[in-house]
Amino acid sequence: MSELYRTPHYEPPPGKDTGATPMQVLVTGVTPPVPSATHGAMTTLVGLRLDGPRHWIRFDEIPAHPLSQTAPVRRYDIVSAIAEPDPADPRPESWRVHDATLRVRHEARRWPGRAAILHRHAEWSMCDLEDSAARRPDAQSLALIRVAELRYVRVNRTPVAAPAERWSAATWRRTEPDLFRPVVHDLLRRPPFTVAYRYHCHHPVCRSHVQELRDRDVVAFQQRRRRYCGLPLRRALVGEFWWPLRQPGREVAFLVGSRRDAPARFDILDTVILRR
Repeated sequence: MSELYRTPHYEPPPGKDTGATPMQVLVTGVTPPVPSATHGAMTTLVGLRLDGPRHWIRFDEIPAHPLSQTAPVRRYDIVSAIAEPDPADPRPESWRVHDATLRVRHEARRWPGRAAILHRHAEWSMCDLEDSAARRPDAQSLALIRVAELRYVRVNRTPVAAPAERWSAATWRRTEPDLFRPVVHDLLRRPPFTVAYRYHCHHPVCRSHVQELRDRDVVAFQQRRRRYCGLPLRRALVGEFWWPLRQPGREVAFLVGSRRDAPARFDILDTVILRR
């Protein structure tokens, strides 16, 4: 990424040759649950490491259902865990958490220092991030990108699940006790709609970006409104995930992350208002 746009506080993540490491992380993004053949539903946590060099961390394959041993984790919790770099994932921020070591230590949703930390790690160019990821699969895959201009929001029908997801869900249902099935089935219920934004970053010749909002809140919002359908639900999604970002004077940033199976394709994992 060009030094012109990178924040001076950015520190590259460590290499993949380290072993088990205890760490504390400020969680800034939680993805929706996806099917898993072994655990039923898995989610991914993304955040900033606090006990050491400040860099982005991705915890993959965290059990999502409330009957698991892992306590539910919400955005802006401070968690501790013992983790190892994921040898199967070239993205430098990806770690695997040791079973049953993930613990919520503090709730930082009202912590005033949170905004200052995020400000220091906000970057300017999504264009450079995409270009770097397209060249190298081990390039930076997580960043908080300052938005120069929000163009529009797009609310689309959720596509049919991929064959791999359907296979994982079917495999889990054949092996899991009946007690757990209703809970995980509810978690994995695909929402009617997806939300995506078109925006410009601060690159001087930004080509604009269209990225899906893969945030657990989008799924939870629709699950709480199951009596809605069609146009009323679309309008509710726009009111919840678009108009708050459009208020005058607000500085908006998107926490973005690349996909494991498509390193050059980025999704939005959280929307952050840096200045209200």
